[in-house]
Amino acid sequence: MIGLVRLAVFASMLMLGRPIFAEDSNSITLAEAKVIAEGAQSAALTKDAQVSIVIVNREGRVVLAQRMDETSFTSLDVAEGKAVAAATLGMPSAAIQNAIDGGMLSLLTVKGLVAIAGGLPILRDERVVGGIGVSGSSPTNDESFARAGLEAGTSLAE
Repeated sequence: MIGLVRLAVFASMLMLGRPIFAEDSNSITLAEAKVIAEGAQSAALTKDAQVSIVIVNREGRVVLAQRMDETSFTSLDVAEGKAVAAATLGMPSAAIQNAIDGGMLSLLTVKGLVAIAGGLPILRDERVVGGIGVSGSSPTNDESFARAGLEAGTSLAE
């Protein structure tokens, strides 16, 4: 089971590609979070989706939270839980869901963790500096919007 979790962490790092930000820091800045959130929001708008987007630092503390118009108020809490899961465990929230489905039920005891697709770790120099969580659409769409946010953040490294 531990092998499955390690594989999920490795796969998530490969999927995210190169580090998102060039500067050497252990946490995400508000300016960086704004760029990532804007990328995620733009992707959501292309599918006429209304979502909540939360960016947290590596400790799982909120750096930025936003809820688009007409989005359920509960989606903000879910987006935060996805971001916290991704940042604190260093893997996509979907991988955590898969680990739980595979029998790692102890993950259910982690306070605030939401194990539904839509949360991704934010990496810098292959180290987790934060997480993004998106909620309000389907889990698949939420994750694609989060990924679009991370892709928007890659321009900060150039």
